[in-house]
Amino acid sequence: MAGRIILLTGPPGAGKTTAAPLLCANAPGPLAVHLHTDDFYRAIKKGWLAPWTPESHPQNLVVVAAMVGAAATYAKGGYEVVADGIVTDWVKQAFVEAARAAELVLDFVVLIPDRATAAARARDRTDDPVADYAPYAALYDQFAAEDVRHRLDSGRLTPPALAERVREGIEAGRFRLAG
Repeated sequence: MAGRIILLTGPPGAGKTTAAPLLCANAPGPLAVHLHTDDFYRAIKKGWLAPWTPESHPQNLVVVAAMVGAAATYAKGGYEVVADGIVTDWVKQAFVEAARAAELVLDFVVLIPDRATAAARARDRTDDPVADYAPYAALYDQFAAEDVRHRLDSGRLTPPALAERVREGIEAGRFRLAG
């Protein structure tokens, strides 16, 4: 039986990487995997380019193809896949196309706390802290403008409560993009 892919996105400090393992733990079936999309970029040990630069586009195409391929392979094997990271429109579209081609369920969840909470969480995290959130303002605004059906306020929820709310939305079909 095929699994599903859950794209968990939002600005830095939204709670994606904190919620993802909890979503795996509360998956309804016996199989779940967390794909942290940053790891696909960190795997490049020679020739890495900052993915937000124009010259990184060829690299980004390869990295996204690897992410999508890994997620689809796990999902086709029956795993629920929680892929967390910064998912822009073209990346989302690559996941949609792969899910449709493989007849997989795909959910798209945008975690969006208020900007001050996101900035404080990003600053205070132990891995890759963000001292200055100002460069992420436009990215924050992009996520805040996503379709309300896919947005979830993650600002005042504990991580377990957040995972529970995401799971409730998934089960209700609120976040579905494909399948």
